[in-house]
Amino acid sequence: MSSQPDFLPDDELSAAGLAAAAAMRELPEALIFVFDRNLRFLIAAGQAFERLGARAACEEGQFLSGAFPEDVWSAAEPLFRSALDGETRSREIWTAGERHCLMVDVGPLRLTGAEVEDGAEAVAGGVAVVLDITARRRADLIISQPGGGFEEVFESAPIGSGLLDREGRWLLVNRALCDITGYTSDELVGKRFDAIIHPDDVYIDRAEREQLVAGVIPALQVEKRYLDAAGETVSAIVSMSLVRDRDGEPLHYIAQLQDISERRDLEEQTRQLADHDTLTGLRNRRLFEHDLRLQVARSRRYGEVAGLMVLDLDDFRQINTTHGERAGDETLRAVSRALTRRLRETDLVARLGSDEFAVLLPHIDGDGLAVVVDGLQRVIPACTVDAGSGVIHPSASIGYALVDEHCDSAEEALLEAHRAMRAVRRARPHSF
Repeated sequence: MSSQPDFLPDDELSAAGLAAAAAMRELPEALIFVFDRNLRFLIAAGQAFERLGARAACEEGQFLSGAFPEDVWSAAEPLFRSALDGETRSREIWTAGERHCLMVDVGPLRLTGAEVEDGAEAVAGGVAVVLDITARRRADLIISQPGGGFEEVFESAPIGSGLLDREGRWLLVNRALCDITGYTSDELVGKRFDAIIHPDDVYIDRAEREQLVAGVIPALQVEKRYLDAAGETVSAIVSMSLVRDRDGEPLHYIAQLQDISERRDLEEQTRQLADHDTLTGLRNRRLFEHDLRLQVARSRRYGEVAGLMVLDLDDFRQINTTHGERAGDETLRAVSRALTRRLRETDLVARLGSDEFAVLLPHIDGDGLAVVVDGLQRVIPACTVDAGSGVIHPSASIGYALVDEHCDSAEEALLEAHRAMRAVRRARPHSF
């Protein structure tokens, strides 16, 4: 009777190894590698390798000693040797000139199913994780230095503030910055500043940053979007200056984030009030005429063809007189809903006046426009408005015109559509 082997088949082992390597490559700040008993690389992964440019020295079969500066290797080698003896050890190691502080964790790689004489699993090599903790250690140094009350003032500042090292990692953050971003100080310290910036806004101030480092400008200020801890997009004013040492070399950046989301929301609400009809939510005449002028310009320059419709509700004054203004308002809202549901998302619908609507339909010819008009003539009467003593079925007179390369102006296009609408009105009976 055969027993199930306690190791994976080669194909499954290969798949598992590929999956593990793919996962390790996505780790942002960590260097992870597996080595054999001769201290040679088996696997090396981590996004940090791309920034360090050390891929060639870490390929399979290369000795670990060739991938590290001599001073770092002399401090780290005992950890790797201990892993081959089955021990797990950690150590902080500063590079020359204290430019970087590395946390090195090394442990044994044991072979499942392969045993030595005492029954313990055999050690085939080791696994190492190297983290750059420079930002956190420098933050500790800054906090520990006597600053004449600096820490208290910095922490209580109402604007989100922080210090960044020369590589753009947070060294120190205050409470306001944590409140704005939704991150804790532990989550931010060591994280790259650009990691919380919206991807589309990361490089919009590249030129200003270069000028700041070169000493051309003393500070910069730019509006950027960032992603908070919940993944929401937030607008902020980012201000940044640079602290230098006595020789003029950059030490660290001072960054401030001022949340302007509420101001942006207010500006958007104000814009909506200025550009949209408060009763129906549709575009108002001012915005629609602006859009129509742009369409006329495109038609004259590029030969685009668009359709323009003007709709006027039949006997609307009688609706208000008989059923009251509230029923009239609900009729306008019902017609606006019918228009937006029936038309394309690219079509622009507006309320021009009391009972008058207009629609701009880009990229449509005369036949297509006639089909849309015919459809609206059936859709609008299908609206039902409860007027208490009865039900209102509104109707509309619809006139239309084409906007093409021969159209001279937006005013001319509207006038032509109005003429067509009035001709339709004269030719039909009115009822509601």
